[in-house]
Amino acid sequence: MSNIQSEWCRVLWKKQPSYPDNYLGDSSLRVSKKRKEVLISEALYGATAVTQEICSCLGLVAIFFGLSQGEIRASSLLVVTCLVGVTGYIITNSHHAVSARGDAKLVCFYFVLISCATPMVKSLTGSVATDTINACTTALLLLRIVHQDYGVSVAIVNPTVSHNLGVFASVCLASRLGKDQDVFTLITVAVMLFALFPVFRRYCRVKLGMTIDLLLTTSVIAVTTVGLYCFASHLMCLFVGALVICNGIIPSLYVYLQHYKQNIFGPWDEALIEDR
Repeated sequence: MSNIQSEWCRVLWKKQPSYPDNYLGDSSLRVSKKRKEVLISEALYGATAVTQEICSCLGLVAIFFGLSQGEIRASSLLVVTCLVGVTGYIITNSHHAVSARGDAKLVCFYFVLISCATPMVKSLTGSVATDTINACTTALLLLRIVHQDYGVSVAIVNPTVSHNLGVFASVCLASRLGKDQDVFTLITVAVMLFALFPVFRRYCRVKLGMTIDLLLTTSVIAVTTVGLYCFASHLMCLFVGALVICNGIIPSLYVYLQHYKQNIFGPWDEALIEDR
C-alpha cells in the first residue's frame, strides 16, 4: 500500500515499484481533468466561427425582409455597408503593403458589373413560386455553412464553393425584390458578408487574438438579434435554437466523445481487463 502512495509516472524507462495493471495514479487523473478543461475551451472557441457564419446568413435574410417590406432604405444601407467594408479593409491590410489602386479598380469593376446585372437579377425568378425560392435559399445557405472554412483541413471544406453558394442564395433573394436599387444593395451586402467578412474574421482570429475575436462574435450576435427582431421576428426561434445547438450541444457532445477516443481504458479495454 505504501508503494502505491508514492509518486507514479506513466513511463517505461523509469524504475518504479510494482503497481496493479489497471493503476493510473493521481497524476494521470490531474492530467485528464486539465485535458478536459482544455477541450471545453477549444470546443467553445471553435464554435464561435460557426456562430459568426450563421449570423451572416440570417443577417442577410433579415436585410432581405427589411428591404422587401420597405423598412430599410437601400441608400442608407449601401452607405453603411461601404463604410464597414472600407474600415475592415484598412484594419486587415494595415500591417502589410497592398496595391490600393488595384483594389480600387476591382471595386469599380464590381459596381459596374452588378449595376448591369441588376435588371436581369430582378426578373430572374419571376415565373418561380415563392415557396420554391425560399426552399432553394435555405438549402444554399445551409450548404454554405457546411462547406465554409473554419480553420480545419477536411475534405468537405471548400471556400470557393461556399462563396458561390452564398452569392447564389443572395441572387435568389434579390430576384424577389421590386426595385433595382434594393437588388443592387442586397447583392453588395451579400458580397461583403460572404467574401470580405470571412477574411476579416480570419484576420481577427489569427492576428488580433481570442479577445478581439470573441468581441467580434458578440457584436455580430447582437446585430443579428436586433435585425431579426425588427424585420424577421418569426426567425428568432430558429436563431436561438441554432445558437444553443452550435454553442452548447455540439461542444458538449464533442467533449463527451473524447472520452472514448482518448481514454486508454475505454469499453473495449475494460472488457479485456475483465476477461483477464
